[in-house]
Amino acid sequence: MNPVTQLANTARVALGPRAGDRTLSVDEIRAVVSATAPLVALTTGHSLGDNEIEAATRDLEALFVVSQGPSIQLQNDQLPPPWYLGERRRPGDYLKRYLQKLAEDNWAPRALEVLEESTAEVMELIDDPMRPGPWDWRGLVVGNVQSGKTAHYAGLINRAADAGYRVIIVLAGMHNVLRRQTQLRLDQDFLGFDTAGVSGSGGRRPIGVGMLPGPVMLVDSLTTSQLNGDFNRTIAQNSNFAPGERPFIFVVKKNGGVLKNLNRWIARLPAPSRDAPLLVIDDEADQASPDTGDQGFLADGSFDEDYDPKRINGEIRKLLGAFNRSVYVGYTATPFANIMIHDERVAADYGADLFPSTFIVSLSAPDDYFGPLAVFGRDDDADSVALPVIRHLDQTAEDWIPDPHDKTLRPVWHGQSRVPPSLSAAMRSFVIACAARSARGQVSTHRTMLVHVSRFQDVHDLVHAQVDAELKLLRNAIAAGDPVELTRLERLWTEDFMPTTEAMLATVFGRSVRQVSWSEVAVRLPEEIDRIQVAVANGRSRTGIDYDAADAAGQSLSVIVIGGDKLSRGLTLEGLSTSYFLRISRQYDSLLQMGRWFGYRRGYADLCRLYTTPDMEAWFRHLATVNEDLRAQLAHMKITLARPKDYGFSIATHSVMAVTAANKRRYAVERPVSYAGEGKIQTVQFRDTDNVLVNAAAIDGLLEELGEPQTDPPRPGGRAAAVGLIWHQVAGSQIAALLDSVAFPPESTDVDGRRMGVYITTQLTRGELTDWTVFVPAGTGAPVSVGGHSLRSVRRSPIASTDTRFITKSILSPLDEAIDLTDDQYRRALDATNRILEVEGEPPADRPSGPQIRIVRGDDPRRGLLLLYPIDPANAGLEPGTPVYGVVVSFPSSPTATAEWRLENSVQQRSTS
Repeated sequence: MNPVTQLANTARVALGPRAGDRTLSVDEIRAVVSATAPLVALTTGHSLGDNEIEAATRDLEALFVVSQGPSIQLQNDQLPPPWYLGERRRPGDYLKRYLQKLAEDNWAPRALEVLEESTAEVMELIDDPMRPGPWDWRGLVVGNVQSGKTAHYAGLINRAADAGYRVIIVLAGMHNVLRRQTQLRLDQDFLGFDTAGVSGSGGRRPIGVGMLPGPVMLVDSLTTSQLNGDFNRTIAQNSNFAPGERPFIFVVKKNGGVLKNLNRWIARLPAPSRDAPLLVIDDEADQASPDTGDQGFLADGSFDEDYDPKRINGEIRKLLGAFNRSVYVGYTATPFANIMIHDERVAADYGADLFPSTFIVSLSAPDDYFGPLAVFGRDDDADSVALPVIRHLDQTAEDWIPDPHDKTLRPVWHGQSRVPPSLSAAMRSFVIACAARSARGQVSTHRTMLVHVSRFQDVHDLVHAQVDAELKLLRNAIAAGDPVELTRLERLWTEDFMPTTEAMLATVFGRSVRQVSWSEVAVRLPEEIDRIQVAVANGRSRTGIDYDAADAAGQSLSVIVIGGDKLSRGLTLEGLSTSYFLRISRQYDSLLQMGRWFGYRRGYADLCRLYTTPDMEAWFRHLATVNEDLRAQLAHMKITLARPKDYGFSIATHSVMAVTAANKRRYAVERPVSYAGEGKIQTVQFRDTDNVLVNAAAIDGLLEELGEPQTDPPRPGGRAAAVGLIWHQVAGSQIAALLDSVAFPPESTDVDGRRMGVYITTQLTRGELTDWTVFVPAGTGAPVSVGGHSLRSVRRSPIASTDTRFITKSILSPLDEAIDLTDDQYRRALDATNRILEVEGEPPADRPSGPQIRIVRGDDPRRGLLLLYPIDPANAGLEPGTPVYGVVVSFPSSPTATAEWRLENSVQQRSTS
């Protein structure tokens, strides 16, 4: 072990107790490392200098400076009785050894705490395995691509075993290599022994958690980590399956034949075995599990239950129904298909579909998650800056792999069977990244490059030959000290790597990055390029890229992996630093899953590169935006106490891509969504002093700029005068600027200042929304200062609150939305309202409805209305003086308004119909 690594490991032990539940500063880490250095010097005989102390400090940053938010938990009102409390909630023997293993695998303390807490939150939502049945629950856990979903459900499995679950079935991908990868992980993280064979002494070879000190945990598996180790009825019938005594785990492919055999075997089990509590973990739950069949409706609008779902979906539902007590937990990073399942779908002999009616949990990622938002930014926020790791290539000009193509393609560049310049540059980038990681001390880590250019296996073989030939040319040039090649590599380091590293050092991705010189990198080039292999990973491959075998042998792999479908979902490429991506998918979920470059790149994020086209970058940026929007909807559900079965989801569509496969969204409806004719009412407000003061300053600044207001303006329709302050003929550009500057809670998805500002600015170019009215109503609350005027605040009692938010049903007084109408417009809006009520068999109203107010305002689409409610700070638990402003924006109808098309699930359709 080199002295820097030993210093970091020794200091880490001292830092652990200090961290507790908080992140440490770099100065705190450096102080402990400096204090530890003399001790390490004594034991190693090596005097540690400032540079080595700084290097060890950088290594520890990734562990102790990482921050991570809590998960978002949504639940139905029909839940299991409370049971996961007190002693039962504390980590048991299974979970304790798993957490210890993760700590020894260098997990950040904060990430461990979040995993421990979020797995407990999921356990609270599934039933007590000791409670008599029958019971059957359905939930969904939403993670991020390559963000640690397997680690999370491994933690859930350990908790479940501690609690008393005795049959655990993991549905793990659709390929043998993916199933094997999951089995290998669970051998390490739950079973504690190698299921592929026995040790030399004839017993099970302990691995992973089985190597840790502590009690021997009785657990068994009816599947193995061999490539053909999937469920087998013959082997199962000869096993000693006794789930009353210990937990049994099955890791099976999502394959109709395998699941059918499993169900047939289960059907023949004695009743006590089928009474054991069942936990089903569905990995990649959006793939193959949703029913894609067309189930018909009856005359009353209900589903025709005389229906057979598609095979895999049907077998999963049969599996759940075969046990008296069962819980299904789906895991996915791309839940588009899952939330598009019709929530009322049910079939005879199969039960309810897999809609997550019991709960949805959205997992957070650490702040240094190298994910879609970090890599690509957002396409609706000019200030969202992507990391400088994308390198564009011109697929059309190079004409090496055209789009589209078929399996007969023979890739050529300028008439030669060789890689194009862009792929050659990507390979050089990978060689430099390998050498730089070695120079930084990451000598025993895996290094991978991804080449994903086609789905056809015949094309993979040809690409493999070309990549291998190019690698040999590069290897020979480096070995010979070719000055032309070495100059080219040095220029790539100087002009590309150095500026990128410098730009990223100030970000969270600069943590634990050790800066090294070109001379330190160059000296390692010959050895590093000699280690690189070229491999194909597709359906013809007899084995996968076996990182685990390399680990067991004390080796590390450096490999360029070429493939297609097997690299599109689930498969983890360890130490992936360089990606060359041309593969086209026109579905959100498929394309997002192809981003194998997402994950954690601690200590080398600045060395990562993605070579792709500008169009592909734009598509991924759109997906990053959609992904964040969906998580914002989940946050909104949480803070407004909504239930999965009561709350609808909608997803922004794209002009070229589809959200998911057509047969997975057959019950979804695409609708245009525009601000035209909409009233946007803020129901989630900040209640922390900093945000309240910032918003008040922005609003007061505009009001003071507008000059003296009219006080207590008359209302239309002969109503009594309003109480408050009003300004007329306010420029639309001023309203757009204000909305963009006001901070709205991220959970307030329906009232997004930035998006509304962009919409107003767009409509201004069409001559609309140029002339606004701003009204600040007064109430009966404590006096507050509004734009230099004293005004009685309005009272709005919260229906729920947190430390930083409070939520109201509505802040709008309905008559206020008509404050800018003429008497004639008011009358017409009221008449239209009552005509609708008459058709619906309802009594007439004494005031017009909001939609009709906005329709008549559309007589002149230049006019908009902004209502600013100065809410009594006492309602938010704040000191008197500064109001908590709540915002309402009333947009006129407009036939020329821009619209965003969104795909709505069945629940959302009911709420908007």
